[in-house]
Amino acid sequence: MAAEYSCREFQENQQRTLDQAVRAHQAYLEALEAARPFKGGMHWKKITGREYLYKYRDRYGHGHSLGPRSPNTEGIWADFARQRREAAACLAAQRQRLAEAARFCRAARINRVPDLVTRIVRHLTEGDLPGAPLLVIGTQALAAYEFAAGVFIETPKTSPGWSGAGNRLTLAAPALIPPDELLAWLRRADRSFQAHPGPEFAAVTKTGFRVSFVSPPTVRAPHRIRVKDAPGVTVPAEAGDLAALVNSPRFSQVVIGRRGDPVTMEVPDPRALALHKLWLSQRQDREPFQQARDRCQAVALAALIVRYLPQYYFFSTQLHLFPAEVAGLAEGLVEGYEVADDLEAD
Repeated sequence: MAAEYSCREFQENQQRTLDQAVRAHQAYLEALEAARPFKGGMHWKKITGREYLYKYRDRYGHGHSLGPRSPNTEGIWADFARQRREAAACLAAQRQRLAEAARFCRAARINRVPDLVTRIVRHLTEGDLPGAPLLVIGTQALAAYEFAAGVFIETPKTSPGWSGAGNRLTLAAPALIPPDELLAWLRRADRSFQAHPGPEFAAVTKTGFRVSFVSPPTVRAPHRIRVKDAPGVTVPAEAGDLAALVNSPRFSQVVIGRRGDPVTMEVPDPRALALHKLWLSQRQDREPFQQARDRCQAVALAALIVRYLPQYYFFSTQLHLFPAEVAGLAEGLVEGYEVADDLEAD
């Protein structure tokens, strides 16, 4: 059985370029965090004939008084101005370093993730959206595991595995976020986002890029699904469902966008997503092409884990949410593809 995917390992210069970009990205985030206390500003404000020092949190004038003008408040103002200049200079230097890293990433051809995805994900780590960071739980999450493993998953054009994946993004929020806040936040990445009607909040750009938000999962009545590839084996429906996926350990990885810009992507534990995709591929309410896509992704991700991320062994006690037979089925699929690959090599 020929695999519907292959893993292309990073060349030495590609891995070195990624490592440099990760360091530049981390330094930029540290500089950004160091500059955060200076957001807004500090100004003197005259009230009934006296001057007071005010610290503002934002451009809308929200803030509080630090007291009337005195040697103490003048010292506070001078220190703030000096530290703010130093923080701004450091942040500008790190932005320049990040721009240089992006050029190297483009030259090394590791600029993998769609531009709009990286712009959205960047606001997850740099913005002030309540409930953030959100988890990337759809097909786009596979990029995080690829960069962690140092490989790119390649599929032929006829493979269903990544069909249309570049035109959508699915996010899971750990807490309820008002739709108007979600839409305003998305428009920071693309002003054309418009709300899309449906049971869950979604937004679509003028070019058809869709972002779906999944609310915190609720407990469902248990039922079981028969596994096609293993006669006589049934899997509890809750074994790989959304609640298990969102409650799995988090996995954080720097990925590289099409413009070469590094961003941090928060995704579920790779084993959890592999099992979730496998579970989806067995659901009878899925279209056949969706089942084929989910199965291809589950097998590819499981193979990537076994071959390149052995520290995420499927039977880790961290994944107590998933029964052993589900992990065993995923690993069995991988073994089948590995045997087939070995036969083809001979």
